[in-house]
Amino acid sequence: MSKLIVSALQSLRYSLALLALVSAVPEVVAQQTVTKTKPSASQPPASVLARSSALGAAVSTLDLLSEMQRAPAAARESFIANPAAVETHVNNLLVRRSLAKEAERDGLDKDVLMVAALQIARDKVLSDARLAKLDVQNEPAPAAVEAQARVIYQANIGKFEQPEQTRARHILLANNGPESLPKAKALLAQIRAGGSFEELAKTQSTDPGSAVRGGDLGYFGPGKMVRPFEEALNALKNPGDISEPVESQFGYHIIKLEERRPKGSKPFDEVKTPLMAEARTALLNEARVQKAESLNKDFVFDTAAFEAFLKTVSTK
Repeated sequence: MSKLIVSALQSLRYSLALLALVSAVPEVVAQQTVTKTKPSASQPPASVLARSSALGAAVSTLDLLSEMQRAPAAARESFIANPAAVETHVNNLLVRRSLAKEAERDGLDKDVLMVAALQIARDKVLSDARLAKLDVQNEPAPAAVEAQARVIYQANIGKFEQPEQTRARHILLANNGPESLPKAKALLAQIRAGGSFEELAKTQSTDPGSAVRGGDLGYFGPGKMVRPFEEALNALKNPGDISEPVESQFGYHIIKLEERRPKGSKPFDEVKTPLMAEARTALLNEARVQKAESLNKDFVFDTAAFEAFLKTVSTK
């Protein structure tokens, strides 16, 4: 990496520290915070990262920050930790800016359609910034978000249906020969004498996935386990019941029934997190729509101009 970019990145890292301060707040707030056209007292002036001596094009730290602010905080941190990726991106920005300089040299920026395209691009950036600011101003209260989430839940209750489910734990002992079944029975006797099923699962089970969770297999529906396991589990009636050792192709299982859930809908609390996000977006979008409708009241459409335009383009 060139010395120029290494030096300029020091300033960039200082600015990124400011970005980190806003990464814990909603993304719309982060966007509003960093889209400043003038350096603040806590932010140094832009430093040049790369330039083209032939065309007079340059890319600064503010250019890179502007690009980065559109990415999630984690992606920004990963990006700045990779100097090669930073240099590649700066190079790409400078190629694009150099091409834009050549376009200006050739007078392409004077073309009437190009002027309109540039205005539309500018409108997009500024309107997005305005919407981000409106989102901050219209941030709904948590109680309103939860109320909307519950409305969405009730309106889409069919999406949350689930079959009958069972939660169980097991201790798996590998079948290493004639001594394996007596070993499993001895372990079962230890549990029935008061030994902790969970602790013994952690130390004795040969199923690494569930052993670390005290043998917990979580919730699962019919047909998810091998037949000998499922048949032994179905024979258990009450939470806390423990099976005799049952053999499958994986070894000997000692099974503990934790809970049975009847067929029904998932409780709201189980799906609350994604529904809260959906509800917040819906409420913010509602505020955006209201803003658009308020602007629409002042719009005047020229019917004759529309008809003339359509007639013109349809003959080409």
